[in-house]
Amino acid sequence: MVKIWRELADPNKHVDFMSTSNVGGVPVEASANNLIPKWIYFVQVCSFRFQFSSLEQIKECQQYFLKKIHPSTRKAGTELEHYWQPWYCKLPKGITKESKRQRVLKALELYP
Repeated sequence: MVKIWRELADPNKHVDFMSTSNVGGVPVEASANNLIPKWIYFVQVCSFRFQFSSLEQIKECQQYFLKKIHPSTRKAGTELEHYWQPWYCKLPKGITKESKRQRVLKALELYP
């Protein structure tokens, strides 16, 4: 079952995992103007909760899951690989398999 929702950005509660390679992500920035809310978007599918700090990140995730085959993420000369992994290397095992990949794509398409 797919669950989709959004929350107002709270730097104490929400973390941006996609714009950085830091292990724990970085706190999101709250809106500079109280009249213009900043949203954090969530998609829970296949027992995993995706958290996006912008609609562009949702599109980036869609582009990643549109590909059936993903190249190796190992970069030459990287000794501390677990500290500098991009967001898609931190996904749970098996979520890019065909059946789950299709469910994730269908859930991500529900956002505009």
